[in-house]
Amino acid sequence: MGRLYVGCLLLFLVGNAIFSLPPPKSFSPVIYAEDSTLLCAYLTDDDKWRLEAQREELSEDLVKALINKEDRYFYYHPGVNPISVLRAFFSNVIRGKRVSGASTLSMQLARMSERKSRTYGNKLIEMFRAFQYEWRYPKSRILELYMSYLPYGGNIEGVHAASYLYFDRPPEKLSLAQAVLLAVIPNRPNSLRIERHGEDAQAARDKWLRKFAEKGTFDADKIDAAFLEPIPGTRLSIQPRTPHLCQYLRQKQPGKSRLFTHIQPARQQTTEKLLQNHVRRQNALGVTNGAVLVVDNRNNAVVAYCGSADFWDNAALGQVDGVQAIRSPGSTLKPAAYAQAFDLGLATPATPLLDIPTNYQGFSPENYDLTYWGQLNLRDALAHSRNVPVVRLAGEIGLDRFLDLLIQAGFDDIKKRREAFGLSVVLGGCGVSLEQLTRFYTAFAHEGKMGELRYERRETGGGMREAGLGTSLFSPGASFMIGEILSDLERPDLPQRMLESSRLPKVAWKTGTSYGRRDAWSIGFTPRYTVGVWMGNFDGEGVPEMSGTNMAVPLLIDIFNALDYAQKDWFAQPPGLAERQVCRESGLLPGPHCEALVKDFFLLDRSPLNACDRHVEVFVNADSSMQYCPNCLPVAGFGRAILPRLDPELALWYQQNKVPGFRSPPHNPACGNKNSGDAPLILSPSADYEYYLEKGNEQAILLQAASGPQVSKLYWYVNGVFFQTAKPDEKIFFTPKGPQLEVSCVDDQGRKSSVSVLIKYY
Repeated sequence: MGRLYVGCLLLFLVGNAIFSLPPPKSFSPVIYAEDSTLLCAYLTDDDKWRLEAQREELSEDLVKALINKEDRYFYYHPGVNPISVLRAFFSNVIRGKRVSGASTLSMQLARMSERKSRTYGNKLIEMFRAFQYEWRYPKSRILELYMSYLPYGGNIEGVHAASYLYFDRPPEKLSLAQAVLLAVIPNRPNSLRIERHGEDAQAARDKWLRKFAEKGTFDADKIDAAFLEPIPGTRLSIQPRTPHLCQYLRQKQPGKSRLFTHIQPARQQTTEKLLQNHVRRQNALGVTNGAVLVVDNRNNAVVAYCGSADFWDNAALGQVDGVQAIRSPGSTLKPAAYAQAFDLGLATPATPLLDIPTNYQGFSPENYDLTYWGQLNLRDALAHSRNVPVVRLAGEIGLDRFLDLLIQAGFDDIKKRREAFGLSVVLGGCGVSLEQLTRFYTAFAHEGKMGELRYERRETGGGMREAGLGTSLFSPGASFMIGEILSDLERPDLPQRMLESSRLPKVAWKTGTSYGRRDAWSIGFTPRYTVGVWMGNFDGEGVPEMSGTNMAVPLLIDIFNALDYAQKDWFAQPPGLAERQVCRESGLLPGPHCEALVKDFFLLDRSPLNACDRHVEVFVNADSSMQYCPNCLPVAGFGRAILPRLDPELALWYQQNKVPGFRSPPHNPACGNKNSGDAPLILSPSADYEYYLEKGNEQAILLQAASGPQVSKLYWYVNGVFFQTAKPDEKIFFTPKGPQLEVSCVDDQGRKSSVSVLIKYY
């Protein structure tokens, strides 16, 4: 007997080595929400609804019903039940026809894996395959494959697909009546299809309910209730609940059959409803779509993803994914420049910035309202989203350094086309996606560190560590200052109706409106969530009323009200950031003549520590109409005055725009000391800039300089030859004749500045 056993084992091992198991069938790609709710599923390559089963996701009633009905000794036999085989063989021989197949679950799995006609020879092959399955897999995996392959008529295979297509629920939530129905249909999958043969299916179900009652397989009360449950009359369909997200994840991971996301169905549905209602209200203005992305800052997980207001709205191009679409970001990149300036020690929130007409090698930025304020502090420049100050600051940072930051932040389109960008990139002269922009803003909620957004839920992990927050964009102090500025309610991009609302959560947010009013943005963050909102038309059509303030902010606030209204905590001030008193005019430490002081944040190891020099004490005559230097100070009849020291460009702009109260009195004309102070600042032409002029068109170049208040005349020279005398605020023009110019400006006190200019003709 022992030899026979050894011989059979050796024979099986040889056969197992020669005849490998058939490859597993392909499964429908399936994507689940965080609570395992089905988000979407797709047909297999052979056009089947075949969803892979997992043991822990199966109803215990279903498992018990199938095992008791098909193979009571499943957990005890090695793949073949010899007693059942002998009993079935003699029954079939005696009766002269097939009465019983004696197939175990393992043998049925073998038959479903390789469709063959039912003959005794093929039955032997099924037995061999059953031994192979038992040799290779544990019982739990065999049960999973069996549950995944069961036929339910048409193109439905597996209990998962049948649960959703017949009952619209996962298999772990089946009632006893539903579980028993799914246990009996595979015996006659076509003749028991419930949408065609509902009465026959119910009769088969009730027959087995009675058998289970006789055997005591289930509680009598549950069985009595199961008899009363009706059979569904139709086959359902699996509609994707987050179609844009599902398409995106399938493209990212095409080989995965099961993917669990962090999508929270309640938050997803709330966000979708708010987006749909908001877009519906904007339709009258010509705005047909929007997109929203919600990120949980605790672990960088995407909990809501709305690529459009309605995926099925073909007229509005609803199948375009607005979360991934590349669009112009408007002003939403400005906080990057300000935070970078904080970290480089170039500025603090109280630092004054110039808001005057500026030209950068042909690029002349304009403010949204086409006005200029002259000078304002950084806090107000960001809160009011002024364009000129941030471009000037980006120029001080350096274009290459600023682009490096944006590329580090994951803006791929900027990386691909880096050489094409100038300083206009800080105003939205580039392309970004809502996903990239929202991910970037999570850095402000994570003390300056940015990680990849988490779409897939893993079984193990460490929260933020799993999110991979390893890219440090800003210091914690710079991020905190940006959050403080952007959470201030005294700003123009908060609609009036929001100010009057009693339900206004504390949110830090930034708006953006693209050139041509094609895109409206609002990106906001709290300690709990970062939310990105885009509004516009997918065909790129602009709308006069389009702006981040009017179109995107109301939806952003509504979403935070719905998801995070109860939040009470705010970001804690990080180490390395402190407050101090500074001069209101200069943003620097108070000097001896500073009177108006304000509180300001500063980074302990980076912010400037020099004292204010914007207020100068001078000697003046009795009516303050003239000032003296020590060389011309009279013996009597003079006094002292505190005068502002203005940037020459600002002083020139004040003079040109007749802003009162800024000019210092002129220096004593009788004084022989004429060479004190700074030389004129040549504003145009720009130094080391190539000018392209059309041949024969006699195009002229502007000559303009800024100088001190005591200067009354400027003398212009071109290539060493005197050209013209002008007043300090006067604009004059010169028509070049050659390829290179040396332009010099000398004031009436003998101070000189020069620039080199290259001319190219086409």
